[in-house]
Amino acid sequence: MAAFIAFLIMGILMIVSGILMLATPIMNFMSWGYFIIVLFFIAGIFGIVKAIRERRYGVEFCLAILALILGIVGLFVPGAAELNNSVLLFMAAGWFVIHGVLSIVLSIADRAKGSSFGMMLIGILLGVLDIVLGIYSFMHPAVMAISIGLLIAFYFIESGINLIFIGAELKDTLDDLNR
Repeated sequence: MAAFIAFLIMGILMIVSGILMLATPIMNFMSWGYFIIVLFFIAGIFGIVKAIRERRYGVEFCLAILALILGIVGLFVPGAAELNNSVLLFMAAGWFVIHGVLSIVLSIADRAKGSSFGMMLIGILLGVLDIVLGIYSFMHPAVMAISIGLLIAFYFIESGINLIFIGAELKDTLDDLNR
């Protein structure tokens, strides 16, 4: 139940943040580096904890370590946040693509383990959305710089929805195991 609440709270916070970002896309670009740094830091911690709990030390674990390192560097190296406004344009594009591919692969893998078809379909659709955003960002960095606030806002909303669905699926699975 605690894991469900954590996923639910994180999902709601991501959705609310995304909605707020939709109102101020220009300001988001000016300060988005800090948001991404904190997101990398948090995603890294959650990813490492998840990998250790599940004893899965593959690609997800490596990406979680990378995300944590990027978050730590961004938080504690002077000037790193300002540098993020240009460098992280391409890092975010890569993150979208990697997250999208992993979302698709893990949704299919979860389906093989008994997850519902609807959950798999949602994971695949959200993964495709991530990949499209990433490819668009790689192909048009100048447009991405102008519209980064909107792209990140939609990513936050999408990730929040995804976290809520993952939490709900986790709760259902745990309830089934406890019966």
